[in-house]
Amino acid sequence: MKLRSFPWTAPKPWEAPARGVCATGWKAGWKAGCPRWLTYDEWNVGVAALDRPLQTIEELLPLRNIRWLPPQPPLSLLADPFPYRHDGREWLLVERYSHRKRVRGRIARIDPDHPAAIETVIERDRHVSYPFTFAYGADVYCAPEMSQEDGCVIYRLAPDGRWTATHHVMRGQRLVDPTLFRLNDRWWLFATEPPPSHNDSLHAYYADALEGPWTPHARNPVKRDPSSARPGGRPFTVARRLYRPAQDCSVTYGGAVHVMEIETLTPTEFRESIALRLEPDPDWPYPDGLHHLVVDGARVYFDAKRSHVDWLLWLKVWL
Repeated sequence: MKLRSFPWTAPKPWEAPARGVCATGWKAGWKAGCPRWLTYDEWNVGVAALDRPLQTIEELLPLRNIRWLPPQPPLSLLADPFPYRHDGREWLLVERYSHRKRVRGRIARIDPDHPAAIETVIERDRHVSYPFTFAYGADVYCAPEMSQEDGCVIYRLAPDGRWTATHHVMRGQRLVDPTLFRLNDRWWLFATEPPPSHNDSLHAYYADALEGPWTPHARNPVKRDPSSARPGGRPFTVARRLYRPAQDCSVTYGGAVHVMEIETLTPTEFRESIALRLEPDPDWPYPDGLHHLVVDGARVYFDAKRSHVDWLLWLKVWL
């Protein structure tokens, strides 16, 4: 592989294109061949229908009966789908984002069965994503990622369908993809560190109440592994086994999902192992990555990406 020089900096080896790859052969090998400033990822949300709620984790393979949400305008994307129910209807919260400059991520609401309309429901001064939804008692909550800010703001769904900030937890920390669940009468919160360790350093915290105080796990970071550290969706139980979707970012961001079985979790111990690997299907319209999974009854919500090469990308993002 021959390195190319640029006026502002020399590319790293994995950014430099091999001779002719971008011009003629990028369909076969653009990931290894084209510099990052020519590429971008287009994510979209898929909904897979199961024959029944999962009886075993292996029934996730392969994902079938998939409906994709409508494609977004060029350079725009939908990702991180989290379902919830309100007034007898099923809704999705998703990250809505554009690669264009001066555009930050927002949280939008979509009816997955009639997805033509997209409504922004959570917007902050900085980027937000990963709108993690969960129910507790009669209430529905959302804890989006806001790692460019301090801590994590937890929103509660109001009777009129609006989201209202209720708790501001973990002040003094920056959390990537905060993921909450209950186990053994405790609240647990998993998240990775902010960049540059956002894909490989997993931290755990626990509390008796949702509003805290939250205590760090004795072994934080409980994991350092780019193939399974970063959270990738809502934890779920099948046959009394607890599973945690995790992103495999070892080769590319959001390359696949590892479904991890949590075998031990206490304030002083943590152990998990890979139960299943989900990869994108090369025949999908989005064949280049998969980094999110939510199992919800007889539906599976996920996202997948198509990677693009565009010589005018540097110009288009500023238009």
